[in-house]
Amino acid sequence: MATAILAELKRRRVFRALAAYAIVAFAVLQVIEPVIHGLHLPDWVLSFVVVALGVGLPIVLVLAWIFDLGPAGIERTDATEASAGSRFAGRHVAVLLAAAGVAAAAPLIAWHFARAKARDGGPSSSNEVRTPAGASVAVLPFVNLSRDKDDEYFSDGITEEVINALANVEGLRVVSRTSAFAYKGKNLSVRKIGEELAVSTVLEGSVRREGNELRIAAQLINAADGYHLWSKTYDRQMSSVFAVEDELARSIATALRPQLLKGTAGSAPLVQQSTPSTEAHDLYLRGRQFWSKRTVDDLNRAMALFQKALELDPNYALAHAGIADCYVLLGEYGSQPLGGISKARTEAYKALELDGRLAEAHATLGLLSFYDYDWKNAEAQLKRAIELRSGYATAHHWYALLLTVLGRFPEARAEADRAVQLDPASPAVNNMLGVVAYDSRDFGRAIEAFRKTLELEPGFLPAKGFLACAYVGAGRREDALAQLDGFKGSSLEVLGIRAWVLADTGDKTGATRLLKDLESRVGEQKMHPAILAALYGRLGDKDRAFALLDTAVAERDLFVRELKVSPMWDSLRTDPRFRQFLKRVNLD
Repeated sequence: MATAILAELKRRRVFRALAAYAIVAFAVLQVIEPVIHGLHLPDWVLSFVVVALGVGLPIVLVLAWIFDLGPAGIERTDATEASAGSRFAGRHVAVLLAAAGVAAAAPLIAWHFARAKARDGGPSSSNEVRTPAGASVAVLPFVNLSRDKDDEYFSDGITEEVINALANVEGLRVVSRTSAFAYKGKNLSVRKIGEELAVSTVLEGSVRREGNELRIAAQLINAADGYHLWSKTYDRQMSSVFAVEDELARSIATALRPQLLKGTAGSAPLVQQSTPSTEAHDLYLRGRQFWSKRTVDDLNRAMALFQKALELDPNYALAHAGIADCYVLLGEYGSQPLGGISKARTEAYKALELDGRLAEAHATLGLLSFYDYDWKNAEAQLKRAIELRSGYATAHHWYALLLTVLGRFPEARAEADRAVQLDPASPAVNNMLGVVAYDSRDFGRAIEAFRKTLELEPGFLPAKGFLACAYVGAGRREDALAQLDGFKGSSLEVLGIRAWVLADTGDKTGATRLLKDLESRVGEQKMHPAILAALYGRLGDKDRAFALLDTAVAERDLFVRELKVSPMWDSLRTDPRFRQFLKRVNLD
């Protein structure tokens, strides 16, 4: 029977019609997509074409069964020529062909819509939401057109201040500085940038400064089609730089969504004049350029520039906040924090005394509270920073760290996700997602997050170390050892990570040898006593481990903050002495 049906399908040239229809449908799809994009037609046009082609398939199959193209033109196939032995003749086979056509077309239509959903906003494998927000913007680094190429810090500073100003507009999502500056110098289309950052618009601009003359040109572009929504050139004096930034921010917000600024007449400006001294402001912008590089040398340069700004204007709140941030990061990057904590706190409080609504200073005080083990104040300060500037990715990042320290993992994950949404190109922010997963023992998710971080910055050492440890936690010993092979250098941090992974993978001899090497070199470089304590605990010498942990707590070692949650302390948790240390750092 099946042979008879196949023979009848062949006689009626159904297979030939199917092949011809497939070729035509493929050609139509190849031509229609670039035409739709070229004419800027809505996306539903392509979906309509796909559905129409899918619906047409069963119709073509049925028509091919019923009719044939002969010398006399289109004519009905003689039913008497059908296979007499088949029970599936005439309309029965036509119905089956229609059903087969629907069954073949349905998966193709479903695949098209699933791909469109993933492209236009479906969740990705890294749990990021890529749907462009209705009112969202990425402010790309303004191009420096000044004769002095060293003025690039100024154009970068203008960019950052416009980002901060737009972040104050309620209902507008603004990509953070780190993510926006990741595209500096890259020749990518606006549409590509919009897709990668999940924004509906992109702001480009240029800055030219000649003496006291200032020209800022800006254009707001629709990321979907590349059309200009708005553009303007501002010719001003340097003394009015804050006013032009405010005007620029308001123009952009109005172009995006006029109701955002509804009723703002007479309200506070989006850009406050933070100092009457243009020279002090210039020094501050140069300082932030060095600060963003986050090396010890650059942090010290940034601090010197902030201090020069304060010599010109002692009441410059942002400069005080900048100095506080320098002290905080110098502590986080390995130097002993005790001396810097007091100075950072003094500068942060001074900044708030001058401007009580400075989110940066509140966030800095929140992180400083970690060193006092004052988790309640840390949470209050970080929540205040977020309240003042909900688009401040660093505040969400540090709040996620605090929630992780306290073991409040669902909340920590939500804050880390929010930080990544605001700053998707930042390795440090992306790494926080992995830290939350690692400390909550979700090693699979941690591995995924750390890999994503290393895609953004292959040399990011914290992600490399955490990834090796996550492999260990997941029982993937060979992957952990392979990850170690990618480590270069002999710094104490690298040696400490290698020793930890070797100990956890069973090579206690190798781990002990590295530990002895570490202790012999402590005088040469800074080594966190908390790391040594955890290593001794893992190797079974608990007395030595607790002695070093006592030192770490007294020195406010930053690795003590995760005492309650980190797997690095699991070997000591069952010892009664461990709970006493939890009480000392207010984590019990």
